[in-house]
Amino acid sequence: MLFRSAVIPPTRAAGFEDHSESSVDSSRELHDRSDSLYDVGMNKADFNNWLTRRVEFQTKITLGAVASMVGLGLLAFLFQGGLLFVLLKWGYGLAIAVMAVLVIFGGMGLYTWLMAPNVLRDERHQVLINDRKATVKVAPTMAHAWTFALGSMDTDQSIFERIFGMMMVVPRMFWTAWYLSNRLQDVREIDVPECGKVLRLLLKKAERVEVTDVAEKFSKMEVTHIIRQVSLIDGVVFLTKEGVAMTLANRFKEDLEKGMSGGGGSSTPDDEPFD
Repeated sequence: MLFRSAVIPPTRAAGFEDHSESSVDSSRELHDRSDSLYDVGMNKADFNNWLTRRVEFQTKITLGAVASMVGLGLLAFLFQGGLLFVLLKWGYGLAIAVMAVLVIFGGMGLYTWLMAPNVLRDERHQVLINDRKATVKVAPTMAHAWTFALGSMDTDQSIFERIFGMMMVVPRMFWTAWYLSNRLQDVREIDVPECGKVLRLLLKKAERVEVTDVAEKFSKMEVTHIIRQVSLIDGVVFLTKEGVAMTLANRFKEDLEKGMSGGGGSSTPDDEPFD
């Protein structure tokens, strides 16, 4: 992606919103949940094992989304293309009907292929790391991908915009499925030990953590690469007002508590849960 100022407005609608206005209450709740993790006995190894299972589950979810989008795209094409074909054949004959369907859907597919990479892509932000400018990439969430595939949900659209949006569902579904199929490999390649360091820092701080703070704490880490992988993990929220920072959604903590209370913890009293 390009730099943020040239891509998407500051308010993000797909799980990356800046929730700084309610950060006080969220921080208190996160602190309470962080303290409870000490009680279930979680150390670094336990956390990494849990994170590995979460990444594996997320891979299955992504694969399921790809299959669902392909299926929905095929159904939409059969319905829209079939209806259009029947109407054109009835009025203009077989040859014109076939040609019209191919031209219309081919044109929409080409338009989507050219337009979609400018919408569904990593956001790019510039930060200073060790007094040098670095580009941090943040991947779109799965919710963002589904929103793009389904089109705009605005209720104030004109009739023409509604019809156009419905017709574009077919190429959007197929393109988004292709995009997520490529993203599958990125999810599989997540470096659990390195990403685990960042996530445990977020758990320990239980508040906004700047990317620059991560770079300072883990000086040997390839921060820009790891932050991009962290952005692929469900439950990590990026705050992009006044810099680039991260925090954890409540569902991440809840899932972690459930995973550890289910017998995943194996630490001794002397272990440091978030080292």
